[in-house]
Amino acid sequence: MVYLARKITRAKWESREGFAAGEIPADAVTADLRTTGNTLSFWKCELPPEDGIRAVVLALATGADRIDRMDLVWVAEDVLHAQGIALHPSEGRTPVASLRGQHFDLIQLDLGRLAKVATLLAQALARHQQRRFTRKEVIQIVAEAIHHNLLSVSELDPGVRKEIESAIAAKPSGPGCR
Repeated sequence: MVYLARKITRAKWESREGFAAGEIPADAVTADLRTTGNTLSFWKCELPPEDGIRAVVLALATGADRIDRMDLVWVAEDVLHAQGIALHPSEGRTPVASLRGQHFDLIQLDLGRLAKVATLLAQALARHQQRRFTRKEVIQIVAEAIHHNLLSVSELDPGVRKEIESAIAAKPSGPGCR
């Protein structure tokens, strides 16, 4: 099955005092579903989870200006289509060339469609279609990609490059070390 994943701020989606079950706080929508040109950025991945969702982490982390922990949520592509949400492929902002084609924008979003997207993300979170990656895990994913020649350290933003170079330098090497 094919999914579309997006980085979120998980705490903004969690239940809050004063909200009934199933109600989505406006802060979650305004923080995590901010549109540009009536579009919203997602990354395509295939699950079950590890390899596909790790590729999304790699794409997002290598296109960032610093390394942070990362919360991702994913929704089945066919569910988006069933709700009348249109998708358009667009080149993703990442130095990992093999992942650029995995980027999609949800397009022609109006308030009604954006509300549907918010509802789908809230439902996905309730079904545990989400994963938190610690900062250490994000660094490890990027370092492994460099080790496998998916990208070069020089292609990273200076802030990310410094953190990754430090992590690579600190990694033990030699016989018997992994």
